Amino acid sequence: MNKTFFRKEKRIPLFLVPKVRKRHVPPIYKDHETAWKLFAEGALRNKVFHDDVLSRGSKCLACGQPLNSGKTKYPHIEKHHHCYIRLCTGTILPNDSADIYREAKNSEFPYVPDCRQCKANNPDYYEGCIKKIFPVHGKCHGHIHEVEKVLFDRLSEKLKAVFSSYL
Repeated sequence: MNKTFFRKEKRIPLFLVPKVRKRHVPPIYKDHETAWKLFAEGALRNKVFHDDVLSRGSKCLACGQPLNSGKTKYPHIEKHHHCYIRLCTGTILPNDSADIYREAKNSEFPYVPDCRQCKANNPDYYEGCIKKIFPVHGKCHGHIHEVEKVLFDRLSEKLKAVFSSYL
């Protein structure tokens, strides 16, 4: 990992790092797997949701550089979850809906929620979903997850040390 991301001038804001890793959330929502996957994976493919996430700001929160300028080092924009603890309360769109931003690839979750309906009928809940996802440069998205890995590896080592001290 590039250590410049831990120096003050290049630090990734910690609020961008998920407090719970995506792979740790499914057991929490085992009885609500579809509703969780609709939020965690399906909503990102909804055109209304996608457009609202991308319109949240003009700068990448990880690096502070403009998102949409052709002069940035990292022109590709990703949608980054800083939190995966959320269930979708909407309905599933039909496969031929115009609100589907893109089709599912390979083994992706195949369903897309009706975010347009949720935005109209339940705007506060919809806004809660939007607040959990930020637009960032693709390269910065990778750096956020590198920091996440380092922090969780450190936590794992601390927990192992504490556990070993009780043996």
